[in-house]
Amino acid sequence: MSKLINVSDDVYKELSKIKGSGSYSIVITGLLRKKSNKEEVLKQFGKGDVDDRRMKELKKGWKNWSEKYA
Repeated sequence: MSKLINVSDDVYKELSKIKGSGSYSIVITGLLRKKSNKEEVLKQFGKGDVDDRRMKELKKGWKNWSEKYA
């Protein structure tokens, strides 16, 4: 089953460039599933296991340091 959606002209042009000879559904599905590579980058630098609580502590510490020394 298909649905009709409206997009602006600039969005249509961008989707058309990406789509090539494929379908819009495949392009949109791929874009929706595309994930940020943030987690992969953090893992490469040994920071993949840092939880949110620890990140807040680190950010607070960095802010305090930058206010004092930067």
